[in-house]
Amino acid sequence: MTATTPAQHHLKQATTWFVALQSSCVDPEQRRQFERWLAASPLHRQAFSEVEQFWGNLDALKSADLPELEHARAARPPRWRQGRPLLSGLLLAATLAAAWQELSAPAASYQTGIGERREIALADGSRLQLNTATRLRTRVTWLRREIELEQGEALFDVAHERWRPFRVHAGKVHISDIGTRFNVRHQDSGGTSVSVLEGEVELRVGRSWLGEVLSAGFRRRLDAEGRWHSPEKIDAEPVLAWTRGQLVFNHTPLADVTKELERYHNLHFVLADSSLGQQTLSGRFDAGDLQPFLQALQTMLPVRVQRGKDTVVLHKR
Repeated sequence: MTATTPAQHHLKQATTWFVALQSSCVDPEQRRQFERWLAASPLHRQAFSEVEQFWGNLDALKSADLPELEHARAARPPRWRQGRPLLSGLLLAATLAAAWQELSAPAASYQTGIGERREIALADGSRLQLNTATRLRTRVTWLRREIELEQGEALFDVAHERWRPFRVHAGKVHISDIGTRFNVRHQDSGGTSVSVLEGEVELRVGRSWLGEVLSAGFRRRLDAEGRWHSPEKIDAEPVLAWTRGQLVFNHTPLADVTKELERYHNLHFVLADSSLGQQTLSGRFDAGDLQPFLQALQTMLPVRVQRGKDTVVLHKR
């Protein structure tokens, strides 16, 4: 039997309180107990808010394929005075059943190795493309669509659903939208960048309740210290180059170029002369084929390449 997690335990308590508070028989002492429970932890407030949102999405609940709701739909009380509380009780029971269904919905994990790309189709019609060395988890149910991008980079083509937002969590950044196209890159250092290609998304940091809107054609970066950089105008073509197995550099410092290449190849670049890091490179290269890149590098820059088994040393010419 699967153990109940703390989050599941809080949600179960919140649902129990929510159902109890719907009763006309609830007394003042029960309400005081509820207020004490609610104030005991921010996690309690968060769980209760989720249950309230769940109940607010009752239209979606009514169309769900749940046995409990079939009983509720079939109920025909003989008199309205008796039937109204009965129907409310059945709907509350259905809410409970749906909540447990949400809790038991399994999360799926996906990952790619160094130099590997992968495409995933979600149950809601959304499509995800994973870049090299990427790891994420998905949980898609009829109430929620949530992605946890643990590391790497992914392109999200989100199916439009107004009532069920699509949320991506990447480190400190939380991204919400109802149907658009955006790219997220989450680095091990803690930095995250979001590039919107179609539509717009809402960005939040940490536990912030208020978000900022980022529109198509712009990118926003959050550094490892949790500071937002100003929005940058972007060209979609370089952002999407990796989906075709290409890398595009535009006057990019060589130090950044070599870091990018290390994402796609299981080796380490060494700059024998630190001044080489300031040299800039422009061009389009095949991300998976390193040798043509090294040859082009020696032609375009004052660099001599010394390649070993696991390292590439760049010397100044």
